[in-house]
Amino acid sequence: MDSNLQLFPSAANWEKWRRDNFSVFIHKIFLTHASVSHLPRSVADAIAQYAERASNHGQWDAWHDEMYFRCKDRIASLIGAPSESSQIAFASSTSHAIGLVATSLPWKSGDNCIVADGDFPANVIPWKNLQFTHGVETRIIPGKPERPITIADIEPLIDDNTKIVSLASANFLSGIPLDINTIGRWLKERKVLFCVDGIQTLGAVRFDATYVDFVCADAHKWLLGPNGIAFLWAREEALQTMRPAILGWLAVQDRDHWLEYDTTPISSAERFEPGSRNYVGIIALDAALQIFEKYGLEQIEKRITALRQYASQKLQEKNCRLLWQPTPDLPAGIITFQPPDGDATTFFEKTEAEFMLSLRDDKSGDKWIRLSPHFMNCEDDFDRLVKYL
Repeated sequence: MDSNLQLFPSAANWEKWRRDNFSVFIHKIFLTHASVSHLPRSVADAIAQYAERASNHGQWDAWHDEMYFRCKDRIASLIGAPSESSQIAFASSTSHAIGLVATSLPWKSGDNCIVADGDFPANVIPWKNLQFTHGVETRIIPGKPERPITIADIEPLIDDNTKIVSLASANFLSGIPLDINTIGRWLKERKVLFCVDGIQTLGAVRFDATYVDFVCADAHKWLLGPNGIAFLWAREEALQTMRPAILGWLAVQDRDHWLEYDTTPISSAERFEPGSRNYVGIIALDAALQIFEKYGLEQIEKRITALRQYASQKLQEKNCRLLWQPTPDLPAGIITFQPPDGDATTFFEKTEAEFMLSLRDDKSGDKWIRLSPHFMNCEDDFDRLVKYL
């Protein structure tokens, strides 16, 4: 048996294990990790311990740097990038990280970028805003609610002036994952940059940054971290072409000589971190990433995908309508459905005493229930949920 798999408790001990480690389950069955996650006990403890240390010893010591770089190394490992921190910057949200990419690239007159209708606005609005700040055209892939985005959807929009394509690693509503390697390899052959909003898969499935130029994600969903801490990873070749719109004192090459007022961006991704750092958020994210190291992301991916498939089967047995029919060969965590009578709002209301779910609208305004189980969920959660049908 895989050593990581052995770390999961037996069925008899499951409920105690998850209540001890993920205490939200004391109160409700949590099935909305694609929204805003609960904080695991180890993450909450890390925040409390940091606050106590800062209270007793101040907020300035060498330990901060050790923790800061260690967390960046863990992020690099998470996305399958070289294990080093120089290409990673911390940000305050996915929107912030994507905005750093959008506003720092060397745009020229006539350039365009490509995004997808149906992606969460965090990965659309920063690009559309370039029309007003940089004169850049934003081209939009038509919505594909029931199937993945493919090269065939992107190709008609690309021309010699396309600088970058920015897509989500999985659709936030349907859960359909993106074939990142196929699309990224195709874009690389055409010398078009590729930015991925990874928030809906990082922490749920493995990620491969081989053909990606930028990865942006917040910690507060599948990564089980807090609100307000996110990251940007930039491929070295792209990073060296970028100049931040906001350049602060910690982001310059000669930052140790304050009164020189240097304006040369530092060579690393720290050029995107202009001033004081969110160490509380960083320590919490670092604690969350240790959970994935403990249990193993490959095993977590298998478990989440299996739970999604189990939920899909149970919902179909109850004649629910699925927004997208998931298959085991496309690992991800979201399953979205309407109850047999189509009244998602009433179902949401009658389950909320026992469950935490997400009620979401599609582009036409129809209501859907979105489920997003993590590795601490179990089959019994769905058995109990479908009884409300």
